[in-house]
Amino acid sequence: MPSTESDAASYATTSETDFYELLELPSSNTPLTPSLLRKSYRKASLKWHPDKNPSPEAAEIFHLLSIAYDVLSDPATRAAYDNARNARLARKRRSEAFDVNRKRMQEELESRERGAKKARVDGEDAEERFHQLLEKLRAEGAELRRKREEAIRAAAAEEEENKKEKGKEDEAMTDGDGEMVDGGCSGESRFSEIDRTLRVRWKRKGNEHIDEQHLRSMFSKYGAIQDCVVPPTKPEKEKKLRSALIVFISIVAAHTAIHDALDPRLKDLIWASGKEPDISHNPPTPEPCTSSPKSKPSTPARATTTTTTTTTARGPELNRVSSFASFAGTPRGSPFNKNAAAQSPDYESITLMRMRAAEKAKIEARIRKEEEEEVTQEEGKV
Repeated sequence: MPSTESDAASYATTSETDFYELLELPSSNTPLTPSLLRKSYRKASLKWHPDKNPSPEAAEIFHLLSIAYDVLSDPATRAAYDNARNARLARKRRSEAFDVNRKRMQEELESRERGAKKARVDGEDAEERFHQLLEKLRAEGAELRRKREEAIRAAAAEEEENKKEKGKEDEAMTDGDGEMVDGGCSGESRFSEIDRTLRVRWKRKGNEHIDEQHLRSMFSKYGAIQDCVVPPTKPEKEKKLRSALIVFISIVAAHTAIHDALDPRLKDLIWASGKEPDISHNPPTPEPCTSSPKSKPSTPARATTTTTTTTTARGPELNRVSSFASFAGTPRGSPFNKNAAAQSPDYESITLMRMRAAEKAKIEARIRKEEEEEVTQEEGKV
């Protein structure tokens, strides 16, 4: 406890203790009466007196209570203490405000650092994911390329195998001299490949799905297709219409396809040669076949006919004498052979085509007749 007023004033300006809080008094802005000061001092002294409070800090607090009473009881000392206390509180508030700003700035800095770190990590993760996806796409592309190459090789091998099997079948169908096994002549069709070829066109826009496989599926209902050619197009020379060539194995299939109703997706369907093949006349008589290179050529049709006619005109006697023993058997390719026309591969096709045409004409005639009868009945009712 200070012994003099100067010591009390010096202690008041240097002490860090808040005497108002220690004595449980209101702040320095509130008027402090001597009676209130004495009452508060007496109450606090009873609470912290060392004889009544066994705590270790009781003696020190009791000593501070005496100093606080001496400082606050003197107006001049109290004023000096209040000034020092207010300055101390102002410094504390400024320090706290500075700490708050510093803490806020520190938090903002840490937040920015975390954001930058997160962005860097996210960028690294995105780049890593991109490289992983790129490697995956490369692997898938290589796998698809390998499968496509395997499919192409398998298709080529299958086509080669089919050609070999077809060659074996052709060899099995012919004997050593190149004749048919059944003894007939291996006739050739009088319809060339161009006669069995149709040209189809369609609009490019809206029909991008039409390709070779689609055309084969569309026209296979008419008959077996030998080949289907869809020319590739260049992007810089794209036209409004696309076209393709369809080669049928049979002339009947081509004829049926071109006379059937046109698919609405197609623009037109015409003969590739520009005109319909002529099937009005009978197939030409095939050339006579020889059984072996040593056999003699058969007698021409004109000479045979003349000889027969002459022999018949000579009378029964000559007929009895002549038994045609000097003539060889009628060659299979001779005009006298009734199956000569049937040996042509076009015979059955043309016959079937004509039968279909006749049946179609018959049905159309019947429909027209029924329509005419219906019209007549309606007119009679009117």
